Order: sequence, then structure tokens, then C-alpha cells
Amino acid sequence: MTKKSAKILRDVRITATITLISVILLKSAAGTSTDSSVNDVADKTSTDKVSDSQTANSPPNLPSPNPGYLSPDDQNKVARLYRLTTAFDQYYQDNFDSSRNFAKDNKVYGLRRELQALLDMYRATNKLDYLETAKGLVLKAIADAKSNQRTLLWYGQERGTWPCFYVKEVAGMGGHNQLNDFQGSHGFMMVASVLKQANVSGWQEIADFVEQKIIKKWWYYNPNLTFEKLTGSQSNIYLLANIARSRDVREQFAGICLDLSELGYQKYPYRNWSKLLFDIYLTEKTSLDEPYPDALYRSKVPSDWGLYHQADGTLIWSWGASDLVKYGTLDTSHANRTIWAACQAFEKGLLPQKITLNNLIVSFKKNIWVAQKEPLFYFNNMIDGTDPTLSMGPGRQGNVWFGWHRLAAYDESLKALFISLGEDLANGGLNVIGQNKGMKEAPICLIAWAARLISSQGKPEVFP
Repeated sequence: MTKKSAKILRDVRITATITLISVILLKSAAGTSTDSSVNDVADKTSTDKVSDSQTANSPPNLPSPNPGYLSPDDQNKVARLYRLTTAFDQYYQDNFDSSRNFAKDNKVYGLRRELQALLDMYRATNKLDYLETAKGLVLKAIADAKSNQRTLLWYGQERGTWPCFYVKEVAGMGGHNQLNDFQGSHGFMMVASVLKQANVSGWQEIADFVEQKIIKKWWYYNPNLTFEKLTGSQSNIYLLANIARSRDVREQFAGICLDLSELGYQKYPYRNWSKLLFDIYLTEKTSLDEPYPDALYRSKVPSDWGLYHQADGTLIWSWGASDLVKYGTLDTSHANRTIWAACQAFEKGLLPQKITLNNLIVSFKKNIWVAQKEPLFYFNNMIDGTDPTLSMGPGRQGNVWFGWHRLAAYDESLKALFISLGEDLANGGLNVIGQNKGMKEAPICLIAWAARLISSQGKPEVFP
């Protein structure tokens, strides 16, 4: 954290009278919950606590929040936002080290979610310290990659030396990996976009790196691909032929392209590319084996294209045929990227069918969130509503904090849910299980999102 951030923390911690008022107001907002069902849940989940160090540094205990209550009134917003901000600052200071080397051990992969949380806190509080922290992390990551130059390999052929966010599993490509590069760069572009909106320097340096060192690297990877092919009349065909076929890579790349377009970059047809990829992966279809409607691209579009609209109004999708055979659909965790893409496309006018956003909300309520199940914050492992025992057990890999959460910007009941979820985590997360608490970035993402939803200036529908 910066010196300014540390000062904020000191000021917060010495304001004991405000804390007392906050607790009183929060008890009022939650109805001073003595509901036995809520307290029973807290008791039953007490074995799934946060670490001792986190518990010791968390704010004073509050009543267990109830996800059923609606958004707070203006009087309670001030106190609750204060509490969430305090919890975020303490958790972030205790658990994140700015000296990390982002060019090693897939660290840039998780950075995108950390940046999401910092940007949400900036939106919620309008404090530039959060934005500057995010910018500092991106510039550190870029410097780390530039200091880790590695040869890119195309079937053993050297294709130049490039900054590398090293992934040992793809050593045959020199350690370079599209998914790692694009997930990290998606986070970088989120920060660049907000920096420009806030009239803060640094956004162009970040965007230039993404265009010149990440995108250019992957176009140079194939020696048969030329600038003329990528910018000519068959641009979309060459794009689909030269980007990895997996849904997650393409959804991330669509977001990067859209952000570059919004910042005024025109070297490549970025907006057209983002629209093409959003059309492919966010168009609803009525059967799993339905052919892609545009015959021009049909041979280049994988079978897992689109969102399958089921008879009950919910949507499911997958990653290729292997997912359909093994599970029948995609797991809740990895589906986050699709939801993020859908919300971003909706806000920028690129969602193929506007009704899709509502259908995703219906899907979340029917298939993901199990409101009647204990503990209070229980989310099924699979997006079709099934809950198989994956590596962590039922309900423990249904994480919802880097995509699904964005749906709360468009639905009051989901807004109440995510506010309540963030407040529970700020209080130790006694009613939260699995990856929604256990993954390192989960608490800061959910607490920051709750803060943004509560804040009168949060504008949760605005991207990023």
C-alpha cells in the first residue's frame, strides 16, 4: 500500500466513536438479527473460519447479515460503506505484497481480480489512492515481464524475443501463453480505461504495452500471418484462425479489444473483433448442436459457441465437447468470464440480444444461488443447477466474484445478496464457504463490490 493508504488506515482505526456508531446503525439495518436460523447457520459454519491472523485484524463483530433485506437507506449507507472500506483496507494490507514478481508462477493471472477489487473501491469511495495502487501494480507487472524476455517458439521455430509472464506448462512455446497474457492484459486495460476516465497519467503506457508487446506478439507467432491479412477484408477469418479456440481466451480478448477501441486505438479493427467474438459466444441458441448461423464463419467457430436457452428460461454453456460429455455444462467458477463479457457487451451496446442479460439473472437465481440452503451463501458448483462433488466438495467451487457479481447492477434482489455477502466477509465470513472465501482475492473482490453497490457514487453498471 502507498503512504497515503497507510495514513487512511491509521485515521480509520483511531476513529473509535465512528466505529461505535457504525455498529449501532448496522444492527438497526439488519434488524438486530436474533433470528435463530441465522445464528444457527453461523454456529454450523464456525469450522470454516478465516485464518487467525485475518480474524484478529477484522473489524468488530456484527450481527450475521441476512441476504433477504433490501438495500440500506441513506443513513445506513454511510456507516456500512465505512465498515466495508475498513475491512477491505485491513485485509488488503495483511494479505497482499506489492513486491511480487508478476512474471513468475502465473501471478499475473490472479492480478486481474486484484485490480478489479481496487477499481471497485475507487468507484465506491472516489479515493485516488486505490486507483494509484492499481496503476502501480500494472506498471510493476509490465516491468517484470520486460525484465523476463524469452524467445517465443512456433513449433520449434524462434519467433522473436518478447516480454514474458512465464508459464512452465507451455515451455514448448518458450513459456508464453495466450490465456495468461490475455487475462493479465484484460486487467491492465481495465486500469488504463479508468485512468483515462479519471484524467490520471499512465493509461497510454499501459495500453501501448498491451498492443505492442502482447497482441503483436501473438500475431507475430504465426509466420504466415501478416498485418495486411489482419486488417483486410478477411480480417475476421484470420482472427478466428490464429487465436486459441477456447472460449475463455476469446472472451478475454474481446474485452481487451473493446477497451482498446474505447481508448481510441485503431491499428487493428478492435471493435469489429470484439463484436464478432461477443456474437459468437453470447448469442442464444435453441439446441446444443445448432450450427452457427453465419455460414461465412461456421467452419471457424467451435461447437461450444453461444448460450443454450433451455425450456425453463435458463442458459447453459460449455467449453467444447469434453465438458458436455463429462458434466453436461460448465462449472460456475469458470463461467464467470462469460458473465463479465455479457455485462460489458451490454453496457457498450454489443450484446447480441438484450434479453440475454435478464436470462442470465434468471439462470443465476434458479441454478446457482441456493437461497434456502445452509449456509446462507451457497452456490452450486455447476451452472445447470447440479452440484457434483468436485475437488473441494459440493457448493465449494461455485465462486461468483469475478463475473456473476456484475449481474447485481441490474437486479435489486441480487444487489441485496451481494451487499450482504460482502458484509458477511467483512465480519469474518462465518456464512461463506469454499472459494468465495478461500481464494485469496475473493474477500477483497466481494467486499469491494458490496461497497460499490452501497455507495451513492458507485455506478455499478459502469465498466469497468
